[in-house]
Amino acid sequence: MIAWRDGDWIEDGDVLPADDRGLTLGDGLFETLLAVDGRLSHAGLHFRRLAASAAALGLPPPPEGARLEAVARETLTRNGLDRGRAALRLTLTAGRSARGLVREPSAAARLLVTASPAPEAGTPVRLATVSVRRNPASPASRHKTLSYIDSVMAMREAHQAGADEAVMFNTAGRPASAAAANLVFRIEGQIVTPSLSEGVLAGTTRSRLLAALPEMVARRLTRTEAQRADALVLTNALRGIRPALSWDGRDLPGSGELKARLEDGLSLTEDHDSLG
Repeated sequence: MIAWRDGDWIEDGDVLPADDRGLTLGDGLFETLLAVDGRLSHAGLHFRRLAASAAALGLPPPPEGARLEAVARETLTRNGLDRGRAALRLTLTAGRSARGLVREPSAAARLLVTASPAPEAGTPVRLATVSVRRNPASPASRHKTLSYIDSVMAMREAHQAGADEAVMFNTAGRPASAAAANLVFRIEGQIVTPSLSEGVLAGTTRSRLLAALPEMVARRLTRTEAQRADALVLTNALRGIRPALSWDGRDLPGSGELKARLEDGLSLTEDHDSLG
């Protein structure tokens, strides 16, 4: 792997020093973008979310968009990933610092750009409810922080239950998200996704769907409502829209139809934009 870090190219080396706060404390953010044949998909949405989250968490802003886009394209090329589907990751850490939770005023943020092959898109999944809860009051529920242990443990629990992905409820007992995706339900004909106030990340595909489909709404859902759904899909920038075959062993026969409706409104394969 060839990575870019703060202006330097690093090949098969240690990309972060041992005292980096992103490594020791999870103090940082990340974004993962889909690239298709070297073109970044919806890069502006990802970059704006990274910049907004950095401001919210008191981190310096990432480099300006045009420069970052050039670095992203060069990273794909140097790794031989400028053909086909690839995952480009931007990792922004709080940088090097002495021990302790307080960031030193002199610490400089660090940006790391890496690339890898992207997973297949649109594959169906079986879902299991897990015990790990989303906390709406935590910054980690609203920003893509490097502190991702809740999602890691949720996915582990789902796999142990024989499922592909997790359904995570929040601390109030209402449905929130999957471990690595947003949820979209069809309940008695209405297309619904949990609102951001439920401890939900503002996913880029979720945002695009809400803008594209007037019949789709974001609101609170009760557990009982969600369990009446006849269709459920997961949305994620890399994996696209994935239909749920079942949830806790209950078949969801309408998920394929819901996936097709969302994709018709979204035109996922045609929409690209620029960071600049």
